[in-house]
This record gives sequence, structure tokens and C-alpha cells, in this order.
Amino acid sequence: MQFLPLTDASPDIQAHVRTLRNQPDVRKYMYTSHEISEQEHADWLTSLHGNPRQQVFVVIKDEQAVGVVSLNAINVLQKTADWAFYLDVGLQGKGLGSAVEFWMLDYAFDVAGLEKLNCEVLSMNSAVVKMHQKFGFEVEGFRRQNVVKDGVRIDVVLLGIAKPEWQSRRPALAAVIERITAG
Repeated sequence: MQFLPLTDASPDIQAHVRTLRNQPDVRKYMYTSHEISEQEHADWLTSLHGNPRQQVFVVIKDEQAVGVVSLNAINVLQKTADWAFYLDVGLQGKGLGSAVEFWMLDYAFDVAGLEKLNCEVLSMNSAVVKMHQKFGFEVEGFRRQNVVKDGVRIDVVLLGIAKPEWQSRRPALAAVIERITAG
């Protein structure tokens, strides 16, 4: 598996990212669930160039773009950021999300120089909340009725992990992730 900066990816891969994002089972867990237009996608890609507050990577598996993982709201002074990801719905539930999360935690703390990583998950996405907790993320709070989905206001779960927490959790997870990525 590779993680390629989206801005360095080919136009075909960049276009395919929009296809992945527009899958109904991806959109339903995003803050915005409308279908992303070509122009909106192009504008987003343009906004990534030279943006010090955001780093977006395309996940490549078997020479195919299968997902996106990003650091957002990067704060160099505080050494914090938010992160998010999505995967091709056909590959969900097979350990790929865990491999992506493991990579992002290593990247955030070892390459990007962060000391704290945060994320937000729609409360209805309990499987992802549990996955984050498996990696050492702690629930830090909730934003009640924060997002409207299908006309209903829903809660958002706030999670975070500090670098020392990841460093203590990483060894136990490394062998598990190695088995996932080898198979």
C-alpha cells in the first residue's frame, strides 16, 4: 500500500478520488452528503496546493486509488491537527481502514511532527469510533445535534490521541497491521 500526496497524483487518480467520495455509503458518513461536482472537486484540488494547514493523501493498493486520508486544521504552533479518511465501499471491513489509521498515526507523529491528533466522527458511525479507540483514541466529548443528515440533527463524537499514547499503543498493533497488509 502506498500513500501519495493527492496533489502529486495523476489527473486520472485525482478524478477517481471524486468517484470514491461520491459513493453513497461514503457520503452518508461525511458532514456534507451531496454529490461533489467536477467543479467543486477541481476547486478543492486547487485549494490544496501550498496549503500549510492541510495534507491530503490518496491510498493506492494494487495500483488502484482506494481511499483518501488527510490531515486538516494543521496547527504548527500547537503541533496539532485533525484527521479524516474514507475508503472505497467495496474494500471496507477488510482491515484496510486499520492499515490506513496505523499509517496516519505514524505519519502524524513521526513525519509531520505533531504531538496531538484529533478527529470527529458522526455518532451513527459507531464502528469507526470503536476502530479509533482500538488505536488509543479517547472520546473527548460530543457536539450535540451538530450536523444535519437527511433532515435530522445528529451528534458528532470528538476523539483525540497524544503522541505518548500512540507510542505506547503502537507495538501491540504493529504485528496485527503487518498481517493485514501482508495478506
